[in-house]
Amino acid sequence: MGCGSSSVASRKPSISEPSSAVTDFIVLARQVKQTWPDVKKIDSLGAKTFAYLLHKYPQYKSFYHVPEAYKSEADLLNAEEVKQAGEQFIDWYSDIIEHSDTQFNEKLREKAIELNNQGVRINQVKYYGDSLVHVISYELQNDLTIEEKRAWQSFCNQVSNGLTMELTKFPRKSIV
Repeated sequence: MGCGSSSVASRKPSISEPSSAVTDFIVLARQVKQTWPDVKKIDSLGAKTFAYLLHKYPQYKSFYHVPEAYKSEADLLNAEEVKQAGEQFIDWYSDIIEHSDTQFNEKLREKAIELNNQGVRINQVKYYGDSLVHVISYELQNDLTIEEKRAWQSFCNQVSNGLTMELTKFPRKSIV
């Protein structure tokens, strides 16, 4: 009952073994990737995501050049500015999803550069994923399992957290 040098607990993982967090994320990414074709079928997915985002957080309307006159989610859904922003969002989110199990960090860096160049602030990033999850959960409420919905929530949180970390590496732009 001494040190037990032959104990399995003292075995250190080799360099080639991924950590459990990495393995868990790969499983999560694959689960999201498997459901992505069904999610992409949601009619006007991008527009619905951005209509929800701008309805819930109207302070971001001016960033997307959306007139204040659009008050309801229905008004926003039909606005050309919202449709364009939504399509762009789904395009770049799709790119992250498609490469999530192989190039996740690289894609996040790439997207953070794009967002930084567009002037997107760190505090906006979390709301993108939250809005997407809201639309997915509402539109596919009976088509996704609870585990799949949780996978989407976790994945979007990972994307938001990763983008936030990447965006903190850039110098803060002046608001003037």
